[in-house]
Formats: sequence, structure tokens, C-alpha cells
Amino acid sequence: MSGQSLDHLLQSLNPEQRSAVQTLSGPLLVLAGAGTGKTKVITSRIANLIYSGVRPEQIVAVSFTNKAAREMGERLAHIVGKQVQKRSILSTFHSFCLRILREFPEESGLRQGFSIADEGMSRDLLKETVIEHKLQDIFSLARASEIIGNLKDELVVPDDLSKGSRLLNRLLVKKMFRDYERRLRLYNLVDFNDIVYRTVLMMRSHDVVREMLCERYKHFLVDEFQDTSNAQFELVRLLGEKHRNVCVVGDDDQSIYAWRGAKPKVLFDFLEVFPETRRVTLEQNYRCSSQILAVANSVIATNAGRLGKTLWSRKDERVPVRLHTAENERDEALFVADQIHKIHREESLPWAGFTVLVRSNAQTDAIEQAFIERKVPYHVHGGSEFFDKKEIRDLLSYLKFANNPFDINSLFRVINVPSRGIGLKTLENLRDGFEKANSSDKSINFLHYLTSVRSDFPAVSAFLELFIPVFNKFRLAGSTKDVANSLRDCFEQLGLKKDVLSTSNSMQVAHWRINLIEKLLSVLEKIELDDFSLSGVVDALHLDDSGFSSRKEAGDRVQIMTIHASKGLEFPCVFLIGVEEKRLPHERSMETPEGVEEERRLFYVALTRAQKYLFLSHCGFRSRGTRSSRGADIEPSRFLSEVPSENLARSETDPATEEAQRLEAAKRLFEMFR
Repeated sequence: MSGQSLDHLLQSLNPEQRSAVQTLSGPLLVLAGAGTGKTKVITSRIANLIYSGVRPEQIVAVSFTNKAAREMGERLAHIVGKQVQKRSILSTFHSFCLRILREFPEESGLRQGFSIADEGMSRDLLKETVIEHKLQDIFSLARASEIIGNLKDELVVPDDLSKGSRLLNRLLVKKMFRDYERRLRLYNLVDFNDIVYRTVLMMRSHDVVREMLCERYKHFLVDEFQDTSNAQFELVRLLGEKHRNVCVVGDDDQSIYAWRGAKPKVLFDFLEVFPETRRVTLEQNYRCSSQILAVANSVIATNAGRLGKTLWSRKDERVPVRLHTAENERDEALFVADQIHKIHREESLPWAGFTVLVRSNAQTDAIEQAFIERKVPYHVHGGSEFFDKKEIRDLLSYLKFANNPFDINSLFRVINVPSRGIGLKTLENLRDGFEKANSSDKSINFLHYLTSVRSDFPAVSAFLELFIPVFNKFRLAGSTKDVANSLRDCFEQLGLKKDVLSTSNSMQVAHWRINLIEKLLSVLEKIELDDFSLSGVVDALHLDDSGFSSRKEAGDRVQIMTIHASKGLEFPCVFLIGVEEKRLPHERSMETPEGVEEERRLFYVALTRAQKYLFLSHCGFRSRGTRSSRGADIEPSRFLSEVPSENLARSETDPATEEAQRLEAAKRLFEMFR
């Protein structure tokens, strides 16, 4: 692209953005508040690096979602062209690390052709481990999974637990951790945490590989840096320690993922590891009105240990932030529905311009009921996912096993679907026999073993007669279309279609389930891979399922979602309901100051999703299961008291309305029988 185009690009930036884009070497921290144009800064900076002579192949930019990575790619392609953009690496942390593991499997303690265990398979292997060592009375499965996930994020290996561990049951944890890892290795699997964990451990222990990667990738950019975990931060440190060309873009005020290892202090850690860092602060907000920012700034200023910034905007909409006090959750829901109708009618704002944010999905029932009554079209985010469907999981089990013939669990899922007379006892015997054979010869995969013992198991032999031709077809596949055709053979020739037809309650249900399969095959054919491989197809399914969602597109409907799900989104009109103690902040977070600060950041994220209209609401009376609470049990959130009164326009239920009178009568009746 010409220098004039570069000048045009720079002229489109404000002074702070331009400073970040023109800083091309050395460590850089861009403290980017909500709505300050961070994606524009990242893509413009990558473009400027390319214009300055840096080869695109030397640039890596990582984010936390495939959606964000795709957006970066689309914006960069618009500036430098698609062919140049494709030469740089714009991906998630996990996709980038998986690329490295595929290149250096043996150095990472893995074998060629390893596959990723999905959440269900990881849970099953961990459950086997817990039961084998009789630990189920000590660790719940959820707690065991949390412990191992935390250990991997802290880059702990099982032998580290022999001494000096702060865990009370460190020897039991060591046994559980070691044997869970043994099961993963036996079946040539990695779990989701392994992808970054094993990459970092490999780079720490193999100087030659680390040096090679540092020379290959000389510029590293990280979006949403406040969300990085310990293992991800260590990856950034290792890749950036030689050339020091690390640019991180983040906002400590939007760190809301402590439950998955993120810590807002990671920005301070970066400044400590890279003390020569240049710091640029983006404070001009292009999303929210001045009225909304006044509320958001006043709340977040209460948090301690911030790097500090104050957002401002040229958008002065003269629309106050409104705080509504409702009688109960139904009254709150009707208020939301009526306000949406009013703004939709008076401002001609499409339904999709509205969103209702909740702290948890349990709050949506009353809203949905009110929307149905008031004829408000809506869409609830977070419904049943495509890959949770039995028919999809069954079919993909064949693909996973074809890619990794050590993956015994994937084959066991479908080997008796439909019933072929292969019972649990047979499967246990096959597993035990395979483990014994593999212990003496690691090259023996499960298909080798099945073939060697097929004469002892007639039902297994009959299955192999059908399966081996399809398996060979998978292994010879040269395109995603070939993979889709092989999966179609599995569905039709190995009995899965027969199973769908026989287990569906009606033909309509059967056709719906078969259509899911057709959608899977259709999307599979369209997967874009730089270099085709069976493992590449499987990795794409694990790390980027956005193209496979079975949910209908939201269309022109009001969006209902959790605050966490709204991160990165924006809407002209936002309703944040249930702004109450024990809900926001959540009661589980109120035990520590750090927990309350995380909830305050969550509140701040919700506020800064709104562009023009922002409604906050709380109730005086709210049902909880079969009980009801009122008065002292339901109090407005402490966060509301941190907002100057002049920044909020207050309203409450009109006592003259028919609904309010009905509620008052119900409350009197409740008091009589309490």
C-alpha cells in the first residue's frame, strides 16, 4: 500500500492511538478503556509494522476468542490486502500454541497425531482416575478438575507436588494428577489446559526450540491482556524476552475472569518483567454517552490498585441513566418490556438494538414471560450447543478415532451404536488387553490391537468388517470434502442413521436430527485450512465451533444474555436488571475484598455496553425458588451508592397501576401467613 494510504490511516487516529501505532519497537502497554478503539489500534499497528519492512510471518497477534481474531484479520486485510494479511498469525492463544505443539510433539512429551480431548472425555478420564484411587469422598469431580486446571495454569508438574506444596492433600493430588496425565498419554490426548501448559513447559526445557521460535516470531501483540492466565503470561514472557517487541493491549478495569485464572495485576506484572515499557493510555470513548461514562467512572474509581484512567466522550446525548425501583421481578420485567416498546416506537430503534443483561441465567424467566405477554421478540443467548447433541458427538467420534487410533474412548462411544452385542464386559476386556499390549510396545494403537484379537470377539469382528474400509477412506482423505464424505459413510453404513430413526419419537424429530448431520457435513466441507490434514480438521472443530452453532441467528430480536457473555459487545439501549446485594455483587464474591472488586468490574463492563440508553433496576421483593424474600434480604447493590445522585434519574413502580395494586394485595396476604 502507498505511503499516502499510510498517512490516511494515521490521520484517522486520535493522538494517543497514533502514538501507540507509531511505536514499533520495544515493549508497549496500551491501556485501552472500553470503547476506545483498541482493535483499530492493534490492526493499524500491525499494518504499520508491515509498511516499515517487518515480514508478516514475523508478526503474531493473539486474542481470546475466534471472533475477535477474525475481526482483526478482516480489518487488517482491508488495509494491507488479504494475501499479505494471511501471512501473519492472528489467532487465539490456544490455536497458536497448538500450531507449535503440532510442530514439536516429541519435545512436548507427546506423540505425532495427538488429538484434543473434549470436556466430556476429559471428565470421563478424570472420573476413572478418582474412582480407581478411591478419592471420590475427598474430591468431587468438579473440585478435582479445578485443582488440575489450576496446577496446569501454575505450570506445576506432578513431581513438584512431592514437597513444598501448599495443598493439604498434596500426595493424593500428586497421585490423581499423575494418573490422569498417564491416561491422557495412553490415548495420545491433550486436554484443553494442556495446549498452553505443554507449550510453555517445552519452551522452558528446550533452549534450541525457544530460540528458533523467538527468531521466527519477532513481534508479539496480545489483545485483552487483562484476561491472560499465568501460563499465557509466561508464554508472552518467553517469546518476548529476546527481542522485547511485545505490545499488550488491555484494561485492568475489565478483568472479569478470575475463575479461569485471569488477574488484573497481570498489567503490573508486565511492567515489572519489561521495565522499559512505554505506556499509552486511551481514554477517548467512541461508544458511550457522557452521561453513561459519568456513572461508570464514578463506580470503577472505588477499586484499589488500578493503573488508572478516566474515560470521556464527545457524545453528549442528554439522556440520563435511569434507576428504577421495582416491587418484584415481575414488575421489573414489565417495566423493561414497556420501556422497550416505548423507545422502539418513538425512536424507531430496531429490536436488536436492545439488550437485557443479567448476572446469571436464572434471572431470565420473568423477563421471557413478560416479553411473551407484551409481544416483544427476543433471543436468549446460551442455549443448548451444537456439539452437545448426541447424534453429532456420535458421528464425530469416528472422525476423532480415525485421526488418533489410540483414542479408545471415542471408539467406545459408538462401537455399540446401534446395538451390536458388544457389552460393557467386552469393552472392559478390550481396554485391559490394549493397555497391557501398549505397555510393552508403545507403537501399538487400539485399531492394531482390535485387529489382532478380532477372532476372539465375533461382534467386534463384524464391526471391523464395516469400519476398516471407512477408516482407510478417512486416512486417504485429501480435502475437507473427502472427510465429509467419509463421515456420511459412517452415518449411513455403520448404523448411526438407523439409530436416529429408531430412537426418535416421531419422523419430524428424526428429520430434524438428520438435518443437524447434514449441516455438520455442509460446514465441514467449507472449513478453510492453509494445509489440509485430518488433524487440522479435528483441531478446527475443537478450537473454533462458531460456524457450527445450531442456534438460529438472533435477527431483529431483543438480546438477553449474561454480563460475561456481553463482553466486547455494544448496544444502543441496555437494561441491567437485578442490581442488588447478593446478586451483583454475587453472594459468593462478598467474602473477600478481591471478590467484590471483581464484581465491581463486572458491573462496569455492563454499564459500558450501552451507547445511548442505560436502565438499571432492582426489586424490593424477589422470589427465590419456593421461598420469597423481602425487606432486609433484598437490598440495592452497594455499587449504586457509589454513583453521585445527580447522575441518576430515579423512578419506581406507580402505585396507581393495576399491576401495582395486585402486588400490594399479594404482599398483604403474604404478611398474614408469614
